[in-house]
Amino acid sequence: MRIHSQGAESKQEAADDEFIGTLYGDHYEFLVRYVKKIGRVDLATAEDVVQEVFLRAWRNADRLDRTTGTLKPWLLKVARNILIDMARARKARPQETDDPSHEVPAVPDCTEQVHDALDLVSTLSELSAPHREVLMLLHYLDHSIPETARCIGVPLGTVKSRNFYALRELRRMAERVEMVG
Repeated sequence: MRIHSQGAESKQEAADDEFIGTLYGDHYEFLVRYVKKIGRVDLATAEDVVQEVFLRAWRNADRLDRTTGTLKPWLLKVARNILIDMARARKARPQETDDPSHEVPAVPDCTEQVHDALDLVSTLSELSAPHREVLMLLHYLDHSIPETARCIGVPLGTVKSRNFYALRELRRMAERVEMVG
């Protein structure tokens, strides 16, 4: 909780709060869909992750560059990092129960899916940020090429080119992994 004092500090806090409010309004729904899709989580968990993203943005408002026009790549990276942290936490500490006689119903093991998702995130992190952003928007969030171009503010041809080169690089990475494996 922030205590508002008078003077320049309170004006900066008010500006930060307004900035985060605008950021929230512009990106909340997009981030929830993104987190649900890449994290394969339910709506409540996705909303919790997005709330944490905006909490981190609020805490770092004085360090964020507001002049670039969009902080979407930063927001996506923070969301992805939170999802990775959640997956690691689940692996490190199994869920505890109070009643040892309580039987947990069998559920499908999604460890392989989480591992595959983390491998994919690791592989995607080797791509340049512009290529990764185009892949996420086109292939994970099902945006069209024109929607993607508008979202990141580049021409249609640039989106097509980035998609082509990013997919080509992913194929090369996959071939290298198959040769090693």
